[in-house]
Amino acid sequence: MSRGRCCIAAKTTIEALKEAALKAIDRVQVVDGTMHPCEDFDAVLDFCQPRTEELGGAAGSDAWYFWTVGDFAVMGDLGQLLQTDTAAIAKMSEILGEGVYCCAIDAHFNYVHFSAYEEGEQKRLLVLEEELIVMDGLPIEAEHGRPTVDFSVEEGERMWTFYGLPTFEFDPEGGPFQCIELKMG
Repeated sequence: MSRGRCCIAAKTTIEALKEAALKAIDRVQVVDGTMHPCEDFDAVLDFCQPRTEELGGAAGSDAWYFWTVGDFAVMGDLGQLLQTDTAAIAKMSEILGEGVYCCAIDAHFNYVHFSAYEEGEQKRLLVLEEELIVMDGLPIEAEHGRPTVDFSVEEGERMWTFYGLPTFEFDPEGGPFQCIELKMG
């Protein structure tokens, strides 16, 4: 697996996903208002890492990156904070009027989060953290034929890729990417 990160995906545009995230997460302010283009994921890392508090950036700093995968717009967070605000992700789903999927994986810590939202409601939440498993909601389409009794990093990855979204096994190869610098308040 590659470095730990969180991604949120919805069948929408990058601009709509960004706007929904900024409306739903009320403690975020955009630093300069511009999206910074990055041709590859190495450039995303160069932009986001020094602007992310969890990775050594200034207190209250964060950065998100966006790109498209098929019909999906995907936003990512190297600091792995996005998945912790389930109310904000539900609100994003309500704003977008679309299904929203969230996955965060850090294989080095045997951590995985997978959640699915529709029309502003959380439909499924699966989390493995410190050998404890949290399961909420009913099984969704991505789980058909596969029991989630022993939810694992591999199962979270499989559920995410079920929707045609890119693996967490490697850094994203698609692009181009757009990055935004944020201040958490």
